[in-house]
Amino acid sequence: AILFPYERVGNIDQVKFREPSGLTFHPGRGTLFAVGDKGDLCEIETDGALVQTVDWGKLNLEGIAVDPSTGLLYVVVEGKDEILEVDPEGFALRRTFDIKRRYAGKEVLKKGGGGLEGIVFVADEQHPEGGVFYIANQSYDAAVEEDISAILKVVLPLRSSRGDAKVGIESIFFTGVANMSGLAYDAKAQVLYIISDANNCIFLVSISGVLLKGYALPERDQEGIAFDRQGNAYIARDSGGIIKYAPRNYREKGSE
Repeated sequence: AILFPYERVGNIDQVKFREPSGLTFHPGRGTLFAVGDKGDLCEIETDGALVQTVDWGKLNLEGIAVDPSTGLLYVVVEGKDEILEVDPEGFALRRTFDIKRRYAGKEVLKKGGGGLEGIVFVADEQHPEGGVFYIANQSYDAAVEEDISAILKVVLPLRSSRGDAKVGIESIFFTGVANMSGLAYDAKAQVLYIISDANNCIFLVSISGVLLKGYALPERDQEGIAFDRQGNAYIARDSGGIIKYAPRNYREKGSE
């Protein structure tokens, strides 16, 4: 049962996005946001038509998430261990959050290492900050302690502060998966989807860190992943292209 349970619809990338590496679906706008290694941030329709784009130059943007209650975007910058808070309307930069490299007295994010990659926001109305972030640290060796291959739980002062901040890691959990390159979150099932670029696989993991299942992915250089309201999946390929997939019974459902 390792066959990826989706069927390829096609490459929807109409803008020839440079090295796309992160994706998120914005529930309030009904569009996809993509980021790339060359500093590009782009909003597209689910058919790939361009809505807006910006080039932030030398910033290596690797992951993107959305807070559905505010609609704001959160972008991971690899190498700097930063999260940028961005307004989806016009891409104005609002705040910058630096993530501390140490946890429990030890360095766990090595400077010059694989770096932070995927990011998701898990909303929680009862949480004082409105929810928490889960971030994947991309390590090519799951056993290296100073550059861990792990999911970091991070709380940003979204509600309690109006300015930039330096933020510690609240907790970590190990997946046993090396080269984690993309994250998505299923709020209904409370499950993380984790892409491993090196293994061309996707794993389903609970937010408590339990590995539930895994599938082989059909292509290569796969990084960002997002799901729309209809359950279609979108995967960004670092070598180029944003591939749309539909559930394997989509023809019977008439969704495509």
